[in-house]
Amino acid sequence: MTRPRYFQITYGFKKTRHIFIQPDSHMSEADAWYYACLHSGIGLSYGDNHDQQDFDALRSHAQENGLRQVSWEELP
Repeated sequence: MTRPRYFQITYGFKKTRHIFIQPDSHMSEADAWYYACLHSGIGLSYGDNHDQQDFDALRSHAQENGLRQVSWEELP
């Protein structure tokens, strides 16, 4: 059995810094932007698929709605 992995995602929205913990089996930049969109309430503009080919559309949608500076790190 694999050990659970937890990731801290940080983003800026409406001039406020937000931080949350997301459990997942892996994390990428695209995943972090996807989760930040959901966490901030922006939602998704292009559907539920968040693979790499749609990352540019996701990031553009997020930035147009005020989401900035998304970063992530795995917690110990």
